[in-house]
Amino acid sequence: MRDERERAWEYLLNLLSRQAYTVAELRAKLERRRVEPDLAEALLARLVELRLVDDEAYAERFVAGRRDTHGRLVLRRELRRRGVDEEVAAPHLGSLDPEQQAAAALALLRKNAWRYRPAEPEGEEDEHARFARLKRAEAKARAYLARRGFDPDAVQSAVEAVGWFET
Repeated sequence: MRDERERAWEYLLNLLSRQAYTVAELRAKLERRRVEPDLAEALLARLVELRLVDDEAYAERFVAGRRDTHGRLVLRRELRRRGVDEEVAAPHLGSLDPEQQAAAALALLRKNAWRYRPAEPEGEEDEHARFARLKRAEAKARAYLARRGFDPDAVQSAVEAVGWFET
C-alpha cells in the first residue's frame, strides 16, 4: 500500500510539473492507472490542500488565455468537459462582456481574411451571382465564429463591422 501511494503521488507530481490539471482530470488519470478510489481521493485532497491543484485558478487562466480566440459558449463547454463546476467557472466567463466578445470575433475574422473574405469575381457577374457569392462567404464566416463559441450577437456585430458582405 505504501509503495502504491508513493508511486501515485510521484505520478501526480510529475503530471503537474508539466501542466495544470483540474481535480477531475487528475481523478480520471488515477482511475486509468487503477489507483484505489480512497487513495486517489486522499491524494487529490492533499494536492488541493497544498494548492498544487486549484480549479478556480485553472478556470481563470483558461479563460484569460483563450478569451481572444474563443467565445463564451466554447469556453464554458470546455471547462465543463474538464470537470470545472459551473459555479467555479461562471465568474470568469461572466468577465467576458459582449463588447470584448464582439471585438475578439472581429479580430478573428480579420486575421483569417484570406479564408472568409469573399473572393473577387473572375469576370462579369450578374447581380444574382454577386448576391449568392457574398451570402456564401458570409455564411462561411458566421459558421466559423459559431464553431469558435461566439454568441449570435457577437457574430452579427463582427460580420457587420468587417463590411465584406455588403450587397
